[in-house]
Amino acid sequence: MDTLILTSTIAEEIQLSIAPVFLLTAIAGFLNVLGAHLSRAVDQLTLDEGSAAGSARDVRRIHYIIWSSRLSVMTAILVCLVVILIFLGDHVEPDLTGFISFSFVAAMSLLTVALILFLMQLTVARERALIIAKAGKRDVKK
Repeated sequence: MDTLILTSTIAEEIQLSIAPVFLLTAIAGFLNVLGAHLSRAVDQLTLDEGSAAGSARDVRRIHYIIWSSRLSVMTAILVCLVVILIFLGDHVEPDLTGFISFSFVAAMSLLTVALILFLMQLTVARERALIIAKAGKRDVKK
């Protein structure tokens, strides 16, 4: 009888851990996007070596991307901790509910800040694109 209870408990733990695992997949996709943006920003920085304003803008964009990536990785680590705590929760003596809740709230907070930083770097990229577009229109008129 204990085996049936233990098996159903493990099945419930697996069900509880599915949502965080999907969240890990989403974070991995976001990190992939951040890597592509970082690559593009570094390429633009290399092209803008002569322009101090362009270089400062690209460095600021790279800074946002790197911090967004760091926070996203920290989020993924906390989500992994949530999954671990879900599995340990039924098998250890102290109640881990508080740790699970705190870890998940911390993960969502870090992800929120990472997404805000991503929006900030998109704003910097937009500024750069507008400057290039205006410069291109001037060249066409000449």
